[in-house]
Amino acid sequence: MGTSDLIEDETSLAYRLSNLRKDHDLSQKQLADQLHVTHSQISRIESGETKNPNISIVIDAARFFHVSTDYLLGITQITSPKSYDISELGLSEEAVTRLITRRIDVDILNRLLEHEHFPKLCIMIRNYFDDTIAEGIMARNKVIDFAVDQLIDLMTAKPSKRKEIIKDKQFLSSQKIGANEADIEKIKIQFMAILRDIKSGIQKKEPTKAVATAEAVQMIRDALPNKPASDITSTDLANAVAFYMGQTTELNDEGLAMVQNLAKYIYDNSVQEKNSENS
Repeated sequence: MGTSDLIEDETSLAYRLSNLRKDHDLSQKQLADQLHVTHSQISRIESGETKNPNISIVIDAARFFHVSTDYLLGITQITSPKSYDISELGLSEEAVTRLITRRIDVDILNRLLEHEHFPKLCIMIRNYFDDTIAEGIMARNKVIDFAVDQLIDLMTAKPSKRKEIIKDKQFLSSQKIGANEADIEKIKIQFMAILRDIKSGIQKKEPTKAVATAEAVQMIRDALPNKPASDITSTDLANAVAFYMGQTTELNDEGLAMVQNLAKYIYDNSVQEKNSENS
């Protein structure tokens, strides 16, 4: 497999590292600084020139991008680490509480987070908060002020050109913008574009990435023991649900045990309620 083939191979480290870097709006130099390696090391990995990079770079990149090393190495399509503590997401207790209690519309939140341009919007909002672009705008305004001052001096020196100079002065002054005006306008345009896409998706009844599908149900059924439905116990069902969750989510052993116990509890209680209704 040649270098160009490696770059196009969506399971290669070269492709996945490059994609993650671009998704986070980072240059190769910026990523190298974050991982404490040289620019050339990142460049060689992304070009496919380095086929077996130092494992410490892979681990550090996985930690930085919050993905699994298996994903970076093309072993799995699942991006998240196998054991992912919710605290690693950096959400506040209030944010988690609102999610759990459904005070936040989860469907809308999913659609926002899944939109391809939402990460870019977050970067634009962060730049606005940090006045990253505002500093450049202020510097630009100062250059315009300097040019206007020069025109005023020129108007004094050449009264005959007064009308033309006043017109030029007015034009230059109109080019000045508020420190955060450009930020807010860009954020507004990007956010409205995302909202239009989401609205279109809702109107077309496009689903978000599935939480549970027919395939999921079939997987649980396949995991059940091969015996008559009347002989299947709550433990059998709980084990099948836990198996499915282990295959499709990033729960650790403790989380899977909780799911298993919950499934057993729900099944046992539903059977008890049914029996009491029939008695």
